[in-house]
Amino acid sequence: MKLRKIYNLSIVCWLMAALLTSCFDDKGNYDYQNINEVTIEGIDRTKVYELFSYESTLTINPVVKSTVGDEKNYDYTWKIIPKNAESEEGDQEKYVVSKEKNLVYPVTLDDGYYIGFFEVKDLSNGVTWIEDFYLHVKSKGSEGWIIACKQDGKTRLDLITKESSGKNVLFPDLWNGLDFDMGEPKRLFYLAGMGAEFMFPLLVTDKSTYSIMGNDFHVGEDTDMKWYFGLSDGTIDMTASVIEQYSTTWLSNWWVINSKGEIYSTEASTAAFFSYPINKLNGKEEFEAAPFIGVSYTYNDTDEDSNYNYAMVFYDKTNRQFLSKFGANNYPDVMKCTGTQIFDVKTGRDMVFMDSHVVIDGLQVAVLKDPQTQDFYLYGFTLGFGKIEQNFYGKIGGPVSEAIAFALHPTYNTLFYATKNKVYRVSLSEPSTEVKEVLSFDGEDIVTLKFNKILSWGSSATAYMSMLLVGTNKVASEDENPGVFRLYEVPSLISGSLSLNEEIEGLGEIVDIVYKENASN
Repeated sequence: MKLRKIYNLSIVCWLMAALLTSCFDDKGNYDYQNINEVTIEGIDRTKVYELFSYESTLTINPVVKSTVGDEKNYDYTWKIIPKNAESEEGDQEKYVVSKEKNLVYPVTLDDGYYIGFFEVKDLSNGVTWIEDFYLHVKSKGSEGWIIACKQDGKTRLDLITKESSGKNVLFPDLWNGLDFDMGEPKRLFYLAGMGAEFMFPLLVTDKSTYSIMGNDFHVGEDTDMKWYFGLSDGTIDMTASVIEQYSTTWLSNWWVINSKGEIYSTEASTAAFFSYPINKLNGKEEFEAAPFIGVSYTYNDTDEDSNYNYAMVFYDKTNRQFLSKFGANNYPDVMKCTGTQIFDVKTGRDMVFMDSHVVIDGLQVAVLKDPQTQDFYLYGFTLGFGKIEQNFYGKIGGPVSEAIAFALHPTYNTLFYATKNKVYRVSLSEPSTEVKEVLSFDGEDIVTLKFNKILSWGSSATAYMSMLLVGTNKVASEDENPGVFRLYEVPSLISGSLSLNEEIEGLGEIVDIVYKENASN
């Protein structure tokens, strides 16, 4: 046994020696190659490429560096895939937009967010390197400021929107060549609810009221608001239009007031239509409503028993008094307020302005003019669950008798009013004493003064909501483009100065301006 173990061990040693010898003998029989490493430069992954569909061209010239490869053996592929796409691998080919190294792609995508991929494939071994990037595509009309202008008795529509560089650009006279005469403009509304997809501008003219639909700003006989009223002819002259933000039903209510002072409502749905006006106190005494609607933009979810019973506020122009309507009531009634009473809801005055805060607990601010003394008074009250409370009251100071427009800041306790060419700021708590001139425009007439509510959740334009919009027309100019658009940053302190954020000239003769939001946000 011992001899056999020694024999077996000698065989193992011989085999190992033979193996090592063969390895050393074959050392020079193989070619060892370095692995090709490819790096891709020239694609910016730190930003989102902003593009306009059917207008922008995405141009990227990548730099491909390799350690040992030959670019003649490379195959290039560019893909652009919707961010939320759910595609199997076999569907990837439909996302290919170019097979060239340098990308020159005229964008023809729908509005939305996308992920781009640049693929470099080494044909000699099949290895592929990939670099990704991000895009945001929108059409020229997906969002921006739309301006209703007056020109030769007709409506001219201008647009201010951002180009891919982020700079605001004016697109004048979008309806040039349109074979439809909607009449001369009177005012604009933007119909929107928080998070709602039922969103579009409304143009009121001397002929009727029209919705402006889609990113191509379609307007025509088919968008006349008369169809929402079940009319085959006639005109709809809207003086107020708003979506009630918190309703007792799943669908929000759309409220309008026409030039006759009639109040209508319907569900915010393309399938709905307006039926009969509710201009009766408690369903009995008819009245004419002033062209203002007060709604709450502040949601309080702490009161589970409220059942969304928010108040809406109207003004009885006939009897000169505030009215309120809660969700459970079919008709409005004289407004009743809880807590401290600082003003009489039966004012005996004429309403010239009313608007809603967006942040401060359903705050409403109204301006009324006394028909006897010609003085202007400020009224402030909050709309809550099943109740209304009074907050502010006082006579407004400064040259308010010359005021042609008012604007309520959506966050601060401050009100602005404009005379022919000056703007004044008023404190809600001290309207008679804290009045300051903040802007002056020599040689121009102010025609628009407002803050635009931005209601789409996650909207990229939210910052605009706190900026004061001033639209003016140059007086002495013989140019057919006398309009000037300006946005101002508003400081929190009334003593602070407004700073100009944006100024664009060359618009038509401005009548009104609203911001059109992107419903896909």
